Amino acid sequence: MSTKEAVAVAAASTAAEEEPLDGPVVLKGRELFWSENSPELKKEHKAINGTTVRTRFPPEPNGYLHIGHAKSMNVNFRLAFDKLGVAPENRRTIFRYDDTNPEAESKEYIDSIRQDVQWLGWEWERTTYSSDNFEHLHQFALKLIKKGLAYVCDMTGPEMQEQRLLARERAKCVNSGRDPDKEGFPLDPKVLPGRNRDLSVERNLEMFEKMKMGFFPEGS
Repeated sequence: MSTKEAVAVAAASTAAEEEPLDGPVVLKGRELFWSENSPELKKEHKAINGTTVRTRFPPEPNGYLHIGHAKSMNVNFRLAFDKLGVAPENRRTIFRYDDTNPEAESKEYIDSIRQDVQWLGWEWERTTYSSDNFEHLHQFALKLIKKGLAYVCDMTGPEMQEQRLLARERAKCVNSGRDPDKEGFPLDPKVLPGRNRDLSVERNLEMFEKMKMGFFPEGS
């Protein structure tokens, strides 16, 4: 997003916040049919959580907190619950360290973040670490690959930039009622969706295993 676009988004957000509201504010996400939970899963969730609603504050412990983190804390520890109308006794926030890059993280940052959150007066239900779930995440990735819902991408940085540019220009055409193919932005299988999109499950599993074993250079 360009600086001009970011300013426009911020201005629109501010205007929406200042607009007078009548009655309680209700937050509602987009309806995505493919992300709808099954009745069985909803029943299980209710049995476990009851009327409790949980949010999470997930800083990455690779530096000290800044003003943006303060805004995130306000949203996750208070504002989200207020907007959803959650009773105080049903509010829970999980303090999750998003420690997914060990080379950039340290105990100094972990301790500093915790002290700053406490100093601002926020209280959390429990502390968790993303790294504790690495094996679970790995198994989920394997499951998606085996279902044909994920693949290994080996595009370079410049290739990904080219892919994003093509996708963005095609989206602009579609959103304005124009045909992207006629506007000079036709699909290129090597760029969009990408050369590895249609690899076999077996080949993807092989490449994924090699990634885990360190066969490929970082960032390749």
